[in-house]
Amino acid sequence: MNRAFVITLILILFAGSIATAATLTDSTGVLRVFGDRSSWMSTCFVVGDGSWVITTRDAVTEKIGPDTDHTIRYPVFISSYTGEAHQCELVAQDKELNLALLKLPIKGLPAAPLAQGGEFSKAAYGTMGQLMSGDPIGNKWATDIHGITRQKSGDNYKLVVEEWDADKVFVTEIGKYHWVFLIDVNPATSIPNGSMVVHNSVIVGMYLNRLVIMDGNNKQIFGRCAISTAIARWLSEHGVDTTSLYTPPAATVARGDDSEQVFQLQAKAYSLIGAGRADLALDSANSLSKLRPNDAHVKMILGVALMGAGKLDDALKAYDEAAKLDSKLPALRTNRALALIALKKRDEAEKELLAAAEEAKGDVRPVSALADFYTADDKTLDKALTYARKVTSMAPESPAALLLLARVEKRQKDYQQSIDTIGQALKMANDWGEAWYALGATYEQAGDKTNAEKAYRKLAEKQPKNPGSLLTLASFLMDQGKTDDAAEIISKIRALNPPQPILDAVKALEEKTAKNKN
Repeated sequence: MNRAFVITLILILFAGSIATAATLTDSTGVLRVFGDRSSWMSTCFVVGDGSWVITTRDAVTEKIGPDTDHTIRYPVFISSYTGEAHQCELVAQDKELNLALLKLPIKGLPAAPLAQGGEFSKAAYGTMGQLMSGDPIGNKWATDIHGITRQKSGDNYKLVVEEWDADKVFVTEIGKYHWVFLIDVNPATSIPNGSMVVHNSVIVGMYLNRLVIMDGNNKQIFGRCAISTAIARWLSEHGVDTTSLYTPPAATVARGDDSEQVFQLQAKAYSLIGAGRADLALDSANSLSKLRPNDAHVKMILGVALMGAGKLDDALKAYDEAAKLDSKLPALRTNRALALIALKKRDEAEKELLAAAEEAKGDVRPVSALADFYTADDKTLDKALTYARKVTSMAPESPAALLLLARVEKRQKDYQQSIDTIGQALKMANDWGEAWYALGATYEQAGDKTNAEKAYRKLAEKQPKNPGSLLTLASFLMDQGKTDDAAEIISKIRALNPPQPILDAVKALEEKTAKNKN
């Protein structure tokens, strides 16, 4: 029985664009972030000369475990103004301010102006003690908040720039910085962290989170924001021209008539890719390709979707079309190599991956792909180990990097070292199903059935509603002759009403058991 625990790793893309912003919301966008264990979307906005994106640090941080944060260096920015996607690079982050600064490969997008200190002359100031006292604080100082949310539209979802307003404000000093607290925010719905806070047509802060203070039975709710003066100072320290922060140049990138449609299609495609269903992104990718036939990154998305749908030759053709439009498109070589590997054109794939790693020295993705590539051949396991170790040095906080290294060690039959490496990953992410599966599979291959069962049971314990995890345990138990235990697990699988492929696998497992009994 094949107990493959299917995990899809998708490597992502991007770049590309074409003058004039009318409103502050033209500078908004979303980040699509792909971590080790999940993908997510965050709101953000453009500043400076139109080549910088700011958002919260949380937006580029994956919480791996109680003591481990995994920082994502290359998220994808989708502009609400042009609809286009660009891979950006994380330049700096600040945990105390909860800010992240990213650099785009282009400039000239609409940028939002930050407010200088004088803008706060009529805002109410006070102490942290006053904020926490429960007494009425703040004064009338109207602000608007703009952030992108996902809303139901008929049978589908779409991204919209939503608006809130706050009637009062309170500014106080906490630690090294002043902070803005918004009072009487309406409507009382969730505001995306990273939203822009506007007063008199300039950005006075970035929304960070909702703060609730209880005083007996009374509850006060504030919107906590990083203040624009602290944001500007921090951005200036990390390479953004100060003048452009307060007086951004006019946008030089044009907004097409189809930009809204492109924005929605991009968002939908990325959501499906992030959910591991690149095949379902094919309709959106084809629509994008018709709207923007000369856009390299659109061809990249099409290639990813075609790969997901198993149309390998068409995917390679899409990647080649992207290369003709922009041969330096980030991750183009890596994605093209994945298609070549699937087509069993390994020599050409190797050249592409080596070139990708050389061109993007700070990007862990082509290095990971090289380690994975060399792991497939017994003759190149030494190379695989070299690249896997390089991955762990480039991303020391990544449990996925450790599992990659453990997989190479397992292929080399260094089972104890592989088990130790998986143990390091589990210290970072103790509830991660993929790591528990890897531990069980390694123990099983090493012949340690007792510890293999313990790991598979832990997998099922961590993911009791995941039919694939339960099927892994049931299959193992059947192979060990523990048919009663396996039957109990199978009943739990059926109770979850799993998809048909899981039911088919369960049926095959039961038929195999019945055959063995006979």
